Amino acid sequence: MNLPPPFVPGDSVLTGVRASSGIAIGPARVFNHKNLLLPDYRLRSESLLESEIDRLQQAKSVVRQRLNASREALPPELKSQAGIIDALLLLLDDPVLSKKTCSLIREERRNAEQAVILTLKSISAIMENVADDYISSRLSDVEMVGYSIISALVGHGGGEMPEMPEGSILVVQDISPAEVAKLASAGLAGLATESGGHTSHTAIVAQALELPAVMGVKNLVAGVANGDTVILDGRTGHVIIRPDEDTLNFYRTRQKMEWSFNAEIVRSAHLPAVTLDDRHIEVMGNLELVEELPAIMSYGSEGIGLYRTEFMYMNRKFLPGEDELFAVYRRVVESTAPNPVIIRTLDLGCDKLLEESAHSPDPNLALGLRGIRFCLRNRPIFKTQIRAILRAAHYGEVKILLPMVSGIEELRATRLLVGEMERSLELEKIPYAPGLPLGVMIEVPATVFLARELAEETAFFSIGTNDLIQYTLAVDRGNPEVAEMYQPLHPAILRMIKLVLDIGRETGTYVSICGDMAASELTAPILIGLGAESLSMPPAAIPKIKRLIRMSSHSELRAWAGEALLAKTTEEASGQSNRNLKRKFPELFR
Repeated sequence: MNLPPPFVPGDSVLTGVRASSGIAIGPARVFNHKNLLLPDYRLRSESLLESEIDRLQQAKSVVRQRLNASREALPPELKSQAGIIDALLLLLDDPVLSKKTCSLIREERRNAEQAVILTLKSISAIMENVADDYISSRLSDVEMVGYSIISALVGHGGGEMPEMPEGSILVVQDISPAEVAKLASAGLAGLATESGGHTSHTAIVAQALELPAVMGVKNLVAGVANGDTVILDGRTGHVIIRPDEDTLNFYRTRQKMEWSFNAEIVRSAHLPAVTLDDRHIEVMGNLELVEELPAIMSYGSEGIGLYRTEFMYMNRKFLPGEDELFAVYRRVVESTAPNPVIIRTLDLGCDKLLEESAHSPDPNLALGLRGIRFCLRNRPIFKTQIRAILRAAHYGEVKILLPMVSGIEELRATRLLVGEMERSLELEKIPYAPGLPLGVMIEVPATVFLARELAEETAFFSIGTNDLIQYTLAVDRGNPEVAEMYQPLHPAILRMIKLVLDIGRETGTYVSICGDMAASELTAPILIGLGAESLSMPPAAIPKIKRLIRMSSHSELRAWAGEALLAKTTEEASGQSNRNLKRKFPELFR
């Protein structure tokens, strides 16, 4: 919960992104893999060009060998995360990264180090303007691979981290998932980075390891010295440097309480989420990578409420084929059975696929060709995915979810395409499941006000609060200049969610909520009080939200939601929610 901690005068406090929850206290170990003196020269003769390309390839080989070694050395609890390192290996041969770098060497006669750094700047300029949080967070992975290549070029062994004493807090501009796994197994207490976000691969590994992490902290490395005492609060995104004794004592107490609290809620994670007045709330997990399946199952999920399928299409030389998609989807469906899996179809824009898609970049992806728009414009890609989903549904309960829908026409066009794919599979005598429920994401304001009409033609709704907030309030939450205006408890947001939930109840349409609001103890009670009966969230949040539900009555949560709906400002709604939580769950505030 993002609550103001008791900082005292003299504390140096920096704020970043809450990447992995938990509190860590320890001495800082600062490492700056970007702080390298890079040679800068022009290649004067033709004979030097190809030798420079060879030097680049040799550096890639060093990084590849190191990543493969890290993959083999993963501890048992992270063997399921090997796919994340595979993604970094794919990035080594990413078409944009490779082609641009080689072009700078051959055409502008740049040395390899400068060619890589200029390519990274070019990619960064494009991706930092992407409104989609998942896509923009991949920039951290691209930069990590790029700087590993540079480190290998200048003879720094691929940027390998030094040994760190147990209990240290690593302060770094960026770090690869493999390095996080290695250091965590050696006793790293916490991680603070200048780059990255809560959906980056490094964040995913930190979450899997339950390693407290704060990312995206501006000017972090320059503000911390080796040996400085650092408090890292992954719940609030705060990094406190050189705290005084009062602040230290406060956080030591909070840390002990959190350890005890988390152990208690995980032990009860598999209990049903039923309120004190016997109202069952379905709690499901969001899935991004297949490697997250064990965590979703172990935390008591009742199914997968949002399976994002973009990852298989990114950083590859070729688009995934039907059989490859089918194999992965089948694994997810069979692992989750008998619980349901809601598979969201591809939500990428034209500048995020492979070079073979041959589209020009979209300068404003948030308002451009993405989601269902892209899929209907690129039907061969869409048909391949739909066929794979239909085949996987033969092995368990599956629903199809369409992203970024803004009108009924898109739903109708997709239904016709699904019917066409069913007939093709029937003719080919390939096993599949017919008549899958087809749902619509409510994440743009247009669908909120078309919800009643959409309910007549769709099987279910899934409210994507992240984009709904962004598009309704015209706020890019990735932009630090306006990030504070991204407010889940804004009166307009609450009223829109209430409208959709009411229409769902009146029309008998199943409604799930799958954005970050579902995972927060500040907002989840309000959603339930507004009428939500199904929430989907990152795996680590499931035990906490289920416990909150079991300790509440539905009637009191309705009262909380009623108060929030009457609020005229975000500040009023947040204040009321905080007061209600503090009264009901004082252990969250001690």
